[in-house]
Amino acid sequence: MGWRIIHITNVDQLSLQLDNLKVRKSDDELKIPLHDIFAIVIEDLTCKLTSRLMIELSKHNILVLLCNQQFLPECVIQPVTGHALQYRQMIKQLNWSVENKYILWQQIIKKKVKNQAEVMQRNHVEKHRINKLFELASRVEQNDKNNIEGQAARIYFNSFFDENYSRSNQNYIENAALNYGYAIAQSAIARTVVAKGLISGLGINHKGERNPHNLASDIIEPFRQIIDYFVIKHPPEGYLTKNYRIQLINLLHAKILIDGKMQTFIRAIEITIDSFLEFFETGKSEKIKLPTLEKIALYEQP
Repeated sequence: MGWRIIHITNVDQLSLQLDNLKVRKSDDELKIPLHDIFAIVIEDLTCKLTSRLMIELSKHNILVLLCNQQFLPECVIQPVTGHALQYRQMIKQLNWSVENKYILWQQIIKKKVKNQAEVMQRNHVEKHRINKLFELASRVEQNDKNNIEGQAARIYFNSFFDENYSRSNQNYIENAALNYGYAIAQSAIARTVVAKGLISGLGINHKGERNPHNLASDIIEPFRQIIDYFVIKHPPEGYLTKNYRIQLINLLHAKILIDGKMQTFIRAIEITIDSFLEFFETGKSEKIKLPTLEKIALYEQP
């Protein structure tokens, strides 16, 4: 699996040369081996892409994100063909039991709330607030029927922003940063979901009728706090600069603790999804592996 994330802005054309992505700007050219690439984020609305390149990117299962004028991912290009045993995987997914979905969602929300508490600890929030989140995490029931997720979110975000803050308020530049980071992360998760032969629109808890990636919307929940941690630690100043957006994209290279080892965000996604498949196969909740923010190492630009 590739590891490079290519950020495209202010270039003339992307094309294919042998097994390389060729990036051209005026008389300058840069070539990058396709097998090294995990994702390409294209923010340049005037950039030309050749059809031949797009076919090869699809064959290599490379995530391609086309961004709009606000730099948010607007279109995700994914291959038509997926996993070698896709039909078998889809049948298994359609037969996932409701009870196991409830158990898995309980574990996802429990880990999400614990990760939120870890972010609060790292930012020296009042102890009573941190303790409240850990207490809430211990009370998550199957399918989170008491909406502990919502209760924790209010305490969590109000610990960093004023009492009038809401995630839907576009007047907060932090929301723009969070939205950008979440969109990149969810697209990376959706790409891996498809690569595993799963039905991306069929979620564990999310059931959005217009959401083609309900399953990715489920999986991202305990990963969101990595983006939260960065944005709270390094808040944007006024607007999202190109450099700031690149830092958000590079969070996919951040290292986090999962299954007792430090892994990149990209690798942690795969470990998490594989563990879900094993859980649904065996029914053993101890098979579930989720990321924790007990340890985190942000990517340093070389």
